Amino acid sequence: MKSIIMSDDNIGRFFSYNDMDDDDEYEKSESWKPIKQHGKALYRKSIDILNLAQTMCDMLPEDDDHAESTKHMIMQNAYLIPAKIKGAMAMEYYSLMIENAVIVKVNAVELRTALWACSTMHGIEQQYVDVLRNEIEAFRKIFISWITSFDKENDLPDEWHLFNDPSSFPDDDE
Repeated sequence: MKSIIMSDDNIGRFFSYNDMDDDDEYEKSESWKPIKQHGKALYRKSIDILNLAQTMCDMLPEDDDHAESTKHMIMQNAYLIPAKIKGAMAMEYYSLMIENAVIVKVNAVELRTALWACSTMHGIEQQYVDVLRNEIEAFRKIFISWITSFDKENDLPDEWHLFNDPSSFPDDDE
């Protein structure tokens, strides 16, 4: 992730999703594909979630070890989500894309779970927690559209035998 600097244009030091724009000819020619459309929408939503997570962390108490742990957990999950989406978007093989998608899902679920600590342990008002929880739910719906657009036929054998049919592997696979 890029270092975010406060400026007149970005007073809240928010992250931007402008780096997901179509830069080269290949991207422009492929941008109509559902995987690209859903991927861009998902990436944008992940940046919204990252910004809300940062705002939530700014609301947590200072000089409290438990709150610091919660902040670290929230931001670790929130940072990893857009990075893994971009990583999956750079892949062409199903098992590599789904591997990144699983990491995205796990981090989104952990982020949603950490919201419990914000309200229960740290006294953040439920209305603020609900804003982020609702964004995660909207993210989940886009995520489902995104992963269903993955091409399962375009794949290499997964040497860990997780994401494709092991019976289709070569006999000498070790």
